[in-house]
Amino acid sequence: MRTFVYNFTNNNANSMLIFNITYLVSDKVRAPWLTWVREQHIPFMLNSNYFSHPQLARVITSAEQEGTSFSVQFRVEDMRTLKSWNQEFSVEFKEECSRQFGSEVVFFTTVLDLIDHN
Repeated sequence: MRTFVYNFTNNNANSMLIFNITYLVSDKVRAPWLTWVREQHIPFMLNSNYFSHPQLARVITSAEQEGTSFSVQFRVEDMRTLKSWNQEFSVEFKEECSRQFGSEVVFFTTVLDLIDHN
């Protein structure tokens, strides 16, 4: 199974990253998926001790799509921390999502370099 791979170098010591997971969730599993995100996924990510400040948002788009897109975001200290999480937990994360929802939920990840933050 493929792991998340990011090539990013940032020399700003005060930088903070956001690890974003964008999901496309079919309408027939939206309610159980939202429960899973709130009760299992977010706690799993926080309990790994790599992430903080979770946010869950619905993606507003003008594009026609089947299902609803959601963004789940976490703050992560730096790329080294994200790579450590990736090596330790990404396979388990992907397998759990697939086991729970199969092809009814697809996702991709992005990393955001937070320029202004508190």
